[in-house]
Amino acid sequence: MSSDKIQVKPGRVNGLNSNYRSGAYRLPKYCKNEIFVVFRNNRDLAARKQKKVGTSTQDKRESVINGFFSDLFFLKYKIKSIYHLKQKHLTAVFNFLEEQGQSPATIQNKISIMRVFCGWLGKNGMVLDSTLYVKDKSSVRRSMVAKEDKSWDGNGIDVLTKFPEIRKFDETVSVILELCWAFGLRVKEALMLRPAIAYEGEFIWVREGTKGGRPRVIHIQNDIQRDVLERAKEISDKKTGFIGQRGKTYTQKCSRFYYVMKVCGITLSESHITAHGLRHQYMQERFKQLFGIDAPVKGGDLSQIDKDEFHLGSMKLSEEAGHTRVTIGASYYGSRRRRTQSKEDVCILDKQDPEKEDIETIPEVEEVQA
Repeated sequence: MSSDKIQVKPGRVNGLNSNYRSGAYRLPKYCKNEIFVVFRNNRDLAARKQKKVGTSTQDKRESVINGFFSDLFFLKYKIKSIYHLKQKHLTAVFNFLEEQGQSPATIQNKISIMRVFCGWLGKNGMVLDSTLYVKDKSSVRRSMVAKEDKSWDGNGIDVLTKFPEIRKFDETVSVILELCWAFGLRVKEALMLRPAIAYEGEFIWVREGTKGGRPRVIHIQNDIQRDVLERAKEISDKKTGFIGQRGKTYTQKCSRFYYVMKVCGITLSESHITAHGLRHQYMQERFKQLFGIDAPVKGGDLSQIDKDEFHLGSMKLSEEAGHTRVTIGASYYGSRRRRTQSKEDVCILDKQDPEKEDIETIPEVEEVQA
């Protein structure tokens, strides 16, 4: 296999594919102790709203904060206390991560977490706009609009052919993947689903494993969904209701799941797909059912759809996927917004068609900063 085919995007998942991993440099004991005390007293506080964050967010924060100070000491900034943190330290670390090729989403996320942490230190307002801590503004600018098709069929993988291959190796993992495809579930939601309890006749209640603890209803609309649900119930533990063998922890189930993914070649490096790509495929298929055209990321022309109709349909799809923001749907199936034609393009078109007086420009793709 050529190097071009196995190449993956730098920093695709938390900087794991970049050249440098944060946290490798050992922190002094006094620094670790100070971070521990501050984190212990604030770890579950949300950034703005009067609510508590989940354990996964807490773990992410702890990892990023420790990694930041590890990078700071790696760069030879020997601060005597975390309370001595200054603007130059933030700039030095994030310039360094930018040079190491970490993705815009990763750097932006780390800046956001450090903004929260500085608030805990009594330094509210210290962390300014993200663009001030990098040399290239695009290093912290990420788009929420899908510019590439991450679905399995969009990458040449036929699910009806691939699932039987996985089923021969591990039936439980195959069923979990099929649930992701048939109902648009996240991997965690599928792993924690209790089919017999979730099933309500004409719909399923997705409760465990949801993002932000937000439950949702997904209506059963076809025989494929019913077949997958029945097979999921058959392999579920009769006492706990969870899919798979009794006694396995969530961590153990995750380890097994991703091991099977690797063995079956379902990785970004080998086949350019992930399990999450099935959720993308579900959303794109539902988009076509709802609007009657292919998703924009597959080449669908949104000029055929009324703007208000598109907005209402997007609200429905976002709710179905477990999101509150309407705009998040564009991450799965694309957007009605396209790039503005450049002046060079206009000049070329003018030369090709001298009689054409006006060239309609289309609004630029929206760039969203978290």
